This record gives sequence, structure tokens and C-alpha cells, in this order.
Amino acid sequence: MVDSMGILISALPFAVAAVGLAGLGWPASGAGAAALATAVLGAVVWPELEATAVPGALLGGLGTSAQVLYVLFGGLLLYNLLSTGGAVEAVSRFLGRLEPDRVALAAGVVVGVAPFFESVTGFGVAVVISAPILLAAGFTPLRAAVLATWGQCAVPWGALGVGTVIGAHLAGMDFGRLSDASAFLSLPLFPVYGVAAIALAGGWTGVRRRGAEAIVLGLVAGAATIVTSLYLVPELAGAVGGLAATAVFLARRRHRLSGVPVRALVPYAFLLALLAVANGIGDLRSLLEQLGPVFDGPGLPLLISGVFAALLLGLGGDAAGAAVRRTATQWIPTAAAVLTFVLAGEVVAESGAAGLLAGGAEALGVFFPAVSPVLAALGGALTGSNAASNALFMPLQVEAARGLDISEELTAAVQNVAGSHASMLAPQRMVLAATATGLLGREGDILRAAVAPVAVSIGVLALLGMFLD
Repeated sequence: MVDSMGILISALPFAVAAVGLAGLGWPASGAGAAALATAVLGAVVWPELEATAVPGALLGGLGTSAQVLYVLFGGLLLYNLLSTGGAVEAVSRFLGRLEPDRVALAAGVVVGVAPFFESVTGFGVAVVISAPILLAAGFTPLRAAVLATWGQCAVPWGALGVGTVIGAHLAGMDFGRLSDASAFLSLPLFPVYGVAAIALAGGWTGVRRRGAEAIVLGLVAGAATIVTSLYLVPELAGAVGGLAATAVFLARRRHRLSGVPVRALVPYAFLLALLAVANGIGDLRSLLEQLGPVFDGPGLPLLISGVFAALLLGLGGDAAGAAVRRTATQWIPTAAAVLTFVLAGEVVAESGAAGLLAGGAEALGVFFPAVSPVLAALGGALTGSNAASNALFMPLQVEAARGLDISEELTAAVQNVAGSHASMLAPQRMVLAATATGLLGREGDILRAAVAPVAVSIGVLALLGMFLD
């Protein structure tokens, strides 16, 4: 028998966060605190949930939050050092010369440049890199924040596929198989974001003028992601997809490629090289993992790249110090939102609330494939992390699929992709976009403007789940 009241109580933290952000205009830190309080209260008062799991969930959430905030600080610091040294302005001027039409530039950034950076760094750092470029190109802060948010559309391979690795382990699958299936499901989604970017930047006139190019760029990104996952290195699938779309975008404008700001781009190349070495050399990767979270992941490469950028651009102590202070000013308000929402997600997972939600979905029988991506999206939207969403729901999704005798591989891929895309709308990601564009306190406005293509993507995944099973 379905525990309807238990399902309602389990879903309340998600509802409270959504209403607080989108309906009441609360800042993300306030909505996060309310969601956390609701999750803890539900675990304490509802007998089917485990109140004894709350302390451990809170402790585990602190560790996850620390890792995310560490990477975020490194990404913000790199951006501020590059901005102080004039590198961001130089890249923005180059892109403006390369493509003076902002409508076309929006598509190139959203399905090309930003997905590349999201794939090699993860945790939404691509927002910090792409939003200033969009602002310099003349977009309003709100549009720049929304476009930068959509630029995370390669999230299944964010931070070189860390979340997908976790999802594959929890699903009892090989990482390559889950990456391949996720890449095929992502093929129709890249064009969705490309067209959305064109529509936001230029309205229906922009869609008529540039819609075909946006679709082509999206298909190129999707196809390159599939090929890389199938035949090359699955961890680099999203990065290569973004690079391929960027290459096509540049090739169509090759007559304007003079004056490439090489010095401004070198720090990005240096970051990519560090990440490739750290993740591509097996023995080194194992050593970094053994040394602990300070050395493992993109946090340390981001900090080292920041130091490299400061030296390369000739920043003195005063300029570098000012960049560090700006970073701290941007980072501190974000920390509260990230912390509260990650803690809420951990409580939902460990108290058994996630299990009740999955049980309710399984009771839908043949309609489960349509509900599966919605369940995954709930996890991604609350936690802001593909890894955390998979930790919440992957075992439950696969178990439900097994019980209903439907494809476990397809269900796992739907969970992986839907949770990834919905994580773009998570409050902590909204805070990141607001921080990068000077819109702190207006996270709800960004959420409302950004939700449409994500909702379309979840709908596409629901249809694919129904028809492909």
C-alpha cells in the first residue's frame, strides 16, 4: 500500500524550496534553511522515517558542502584574477569582434564554450566563466545569468563525469555503459538549449534567423559527446562535445579569427592541461585520491591556475589581494545557500524520504518510465549536484525498474541525465549565477526565466523512457 502521507511529507522540502524561491522571492539561503528545517522536522515527526539518521546525514552533508565550496572558491578566484588582469575583457572583445550578433553568440556560448568548461571543472564553475563574457557582450544581467545557467547542459560529464561514475557504481553498471546511454539520451537535449538561447537573446525573430545554426551546433555537441563516449574517453565526452560545437561555431567565422587573445586564453589552457594530467595518469590520480579531498578534484587545479594567471598577467600584490577580497565577498553569501541545501538533500536521502518517493513512483506501474525523470529531477533540483542526485535516487530507480521488469540501463541513464539537467535549477546554482552577474537576492527571477528548457528536457526524457522501454 502506498504511504500517501509519507510521500507528501517526504516531498515537502522540495515544495518549500520551490515556493520560497520562485513564489515568495526568498533569497536562496533563506529557502535552503526552510527546506532543511522541513526535512529534519519530517524525519522526526513521521514514524516511517528515521530520525536517528539525521545527525549522520548532517555530518555527511558538511563534507560534501566543503568540497563544493572549495571548488567554487577556486573558480571565483580564477575569474577575479583573470578579470583584474584584463583577460576576461580581452576574451569578450574578441568574441564581440568574432560575432557581433549577440543572438548567434548566445548559441555558441550555451552549447559550445560553457559546456566545455562545465565538463572540465564541474560544480557550476562554467557559470562564473561564461556569465562575465555574456555581460561584456551587452546582455542584461538577468539574461546573462540565464544563458550562463543553460551553459551547464553537459552536466552528466561535469568535473569529468564524477556524478556519472557514482551513478554507475550505485546502478551496478560499468561507467562506460552509463556514459554511452546518457550520451544518446542527451543528443536531442543540446539543441533544446541552443534554440532556447536564441529565443532569449533575439525572440522569435532571432529563432527565424539563427535557429537552424543553433540546432546544428547542438547536434554537433551531442554527436561528438556520443562518439567520444563510445570510442575514446568517456570522461571527456562532454568536454569534446563542447569543443566540437565551438570549433564549428568558429569555422563559420574563420574570416574574423585574427587577433586571438592568446595570452588571455593561456590560463584556461593551463587549467585544462592540469585537469587532463590529474585525471588521465592513473597512478597520479590514485595518489591524489589518497591524499584527500584537498588534492582530489578540480579545486586544487583551479587554485594553481589562479596563481599561474596572476604571474602570467603580471599582477602585483595589491591587485592580487583585491581579487582575493572580491572572491571572498562573492563566496561568503553563496556558502550559506550551498550548505543548507546540501544538508537538506542528505537528510532526505538518509532518513528514508527518498525511498518513500521512489516507492510511490514504482506504484505507478507502466507509467513509471514517465515519472522516473521527474523523480530524478527532484533530486537534482534540491541538491544541485548530479552526484548527490544519483546518490539519492539511483539505487531506488534501478530497484523499481527491476521490480517492474523494465530496462535498468535505460532507467539509470534517465536518472543520470534528468538529475543532471535539473541540478542547473538548484538554489545554489541560482546563487552562483546571481553572484556572477550582480543579482544576489534575485535568484527567484533567474529561476523563473531559466526553467523552460529544463522542463522541456525532462519531458523529452519522459517520452523517451515510455517509448524506448
